Amino acid sequence: METPALPRSLSLTAGCNQLINWGISFYMPGTFAQAIAHDRGWSSPDIYLGLTLAMLMMAAVSPFVARLLARFGGQRVVMGGTLLIAASCVVMTYTSTLTGWYGIWLITGIGMRLSLYDALFASLVNLYGQQARRTISRVTLAGGLASAVFWPLGDALLKVMHWQDALLIYALFGLLSAVLICQLPHHKPPVIVKTEASVSKDDPHNGWLYAAFIALITFVSNGTSTHLPEFIASFGLPVDIGMLWGFGQTGARLMEVMAGTRLTPLRLTLLTSLAMPLCFLVGLGGSKFVWLAAGFVLGYGAINGLVTIVKATLPLELFSAESYARRTGVLLIPGQLMAAASPFAYAWLNNMLGIAGAQWFSLSLTLVIAALAVVIVHRNRHIRPESVSKMYPTVSRQPRG
Repeated sequence: METPALPRSLSLTAGCNQLINWGISFYMPGTFAQAIAHDRGWSSPDIYLGLTLAMLMMAAVSPFVARLLARFGGQRVVMGGTLLIAASCVVMTYTSTLTGWYGIWLITGIGMRLSLYDALFASLVNLYGQQARRTISRVTLAGGLASAVFWPLGDALLKVMHWQDALLIYALFGLLSAVLICQLPHHKPPVIVKTEASVSKDDPHNGWLYAAFIALITFVSNGTSTHLPEFIASFGLPVDIGMLWGFGQTGARLMEVMAGTRLTPLRLTLLTSLAMPLCFLVGLGGSKFVWLAAGFVLGYGAINGLVTIVKATLPLELFSAESYARRTGVLLIPGQLMAAASPFAYAWLNNMLGIAGAQWFSLSLTLVIAALAVVIVHRNRHIRPESVSKMYPTVSRQPRG
């Protein structure tokens, strides 16, 4: 069966969908927590625990996402998750107890798992196979702007209205996001007969290597980004230096998109992993030269931006396209659990070891991450560079009815 052509505007509409979905879910507490705490009398940790519960729920439902995609198609699954997030924003405005707050975040977690990067990327691979890689990179480019757009937007809304009204505005953005994803085809992925090449590509050892690699890199990335303000403050730098993180993240993703076929997923994985320990060494040098601390913020922001692309595109080289959704649905669970645990773990590390001690701990983990990347690339070195052209196959244009 011929692979359908990718709609030209899908990268833009799907990217805007992800920008909104991340902004009204994962990044929402960063803007609204203080206002909610003042109004409800809850502590900041109480409020952020809701997001942690959502991330744990994402891990719990992850194994079922592939079945939902196969049964209902990507459009309905991603749209359903988007509407679930929007509905949760509405219900949060009427919640006056912590029990209700946590219950809503559990529901939000289901919506996040169905509508954020992992589910959307699995949908794209189901529909377009290897050629989805280019679109995945472009979507992360837009999605990476979520904090840069919604943190200032949320702050501006709170200056002119109550947080409950502002959250209702977020819900309206969720409805817009659901409309944007309508361009994603709603039909189910075609039944693909596995060839001998695709079967041999599904090496079982690649599975646990990928799971361990993503779990560790997620732990370090999430923990570092969550406590970035503390790192910046420890060197007496202004909080505005944190903007370098966003610049690095977006800039790195833009360069990855521009690199195209010259930067394969395996090469990107190796490059990103080897850069991580070097970046932490730069950060540790900030105690003597403060400009190195700023360099760390910029550099690790770039690494964090590439990690999202690595997580989505590496499976395209390790596994067959037809098993992408099923395998990532299970193999990403350790990473999602690590994402939920890392903010608390790094808070403990910073308290017990200090900022510098936590940096040394992160450096040791990045050496393990780099070693895993070397093993993964070595085991799959038989994948020839010219095979990357299969990620951009010539597709037949289907007549539009």
